[in-house]
Amino acid sequence: MANKYSKSNISKKAAEEKTMQDYEERRKKLNTGAKIMALILAASMVVFYVISAGLFLWN
Repeated sequence: MANKYSKSNISKKAAEEKTMQDYEERRKKLNTGAKIMALILAASMVVFYVISAGLFLWN
């Protein structure tokens, strides 16, 4: 029976490297999503400001 302590250090190192690669990929996806959400939020704020100013000046 094998357990996590009987494996060689090489396989443990490979598992850690794989985990870091997964973490980096996940972080990049989150950063991209955050940038897109920030751009959408900024654009919606500008549109709301323009519409509000237009309605204010209309009266």
